[in-house]
Amino acid sequence: MDKIFDSLSNRETALAIWILIALTACMFSKSIRQSFVGIIKALFAWKILVSILTFFAYTVLWIFLLHKFGFWDISFLKDTVIWALSFGFISLMNVNKVYDSKYFKIVLLDTIKWTIIIEFIVNFFTFSLTTELIFVPILVFSAMMQAAASFKSEHKQVEKLFKYVLTAFGIAIFTFSLYKTFEKHSQLFTIDNLKSFLLPVFLSITFLPFMYLYNLLVKYEELWIRLNLSIRNKKDRQRVKKQILLVANFNIDKLVSISKNIAKPINVYNDFSDEMVKTISKGKYVGSDE
Repeated sequence: MDKIFDSLSNRETALAIWILIALTACMFSKSIRQSFVGIIKALFAWKILVSILTFFAYTVLWIFLLHKFGFWDISFLKDTVIWALSFGFISLMNVNKVYDSKYFKIVLLDTIKWTIIIEFIVNFFTFSLTTELIFVPILVFSAMMQAAASFKSEHKQVEKLFKYVLTAFGIAIFTFSLYKTFEKHSQLFTIDNLKSFLLPVFLSITFLPFMYLYNLLVKYEELWIRLNLSIRNKKDRQRVKKQILLVANFNIDKLVSISKNIAKPINVYNDFSDEMVKTISKGKYVGSDE
């Protein structure tokens, strides 16, 4: 347990303190408490719960393998939890918004870009806890104000102001971190820090196959629901599903194309042949109104 607390940087400690303060304050509001209960209930819906438990089981499996080969110990629990609750959980919840296999290639490239190294350097060297306790709410407030102002054109000046504030803070933090990197490079370039840097990269890369298959299942379920409503005859419905499986199988691009372009054939044609499914998978039909 001491290793876990020791691994927390001043910035992470400050953020945790402010989150705890915010959650405590929110509990005094009845409406927020009711919304919070509603969110918890939604997470316990069986489909979402199974998805979350499967995701965490998958992650635990990789952590176990890393531990077996000596690349993970309890001191990396903090990094693992942060990755799981940020990139992992958010990606899982947004998986239904993925409609192109290129998305996974983009995620892979973004995972190994220099931004990760920059983030690693910036987060490794932090200010004192008192300074971080002052900086964190300012940064969060500025980011929220910039995001809120961006929705209306008449607030562009306000958006620019907070954009400059965030840029100034970003440059200051990066400059400080870069200076500390050169001054204390022996503290930065260690085996443990290398593992800490590579861990989220490794978890993100190994998470992509899980995310791909999960997305595939979601897309098939959505399409099956549409077919169940559109094709009343059970034998015809099963035949169409079988044909779609043979054509699309594990290809998300083909499955999405079929799902988008299947409306017209369902409404117009009685014979749903293999060739027709193949044609639909190439985007030949564009909708029921054409």
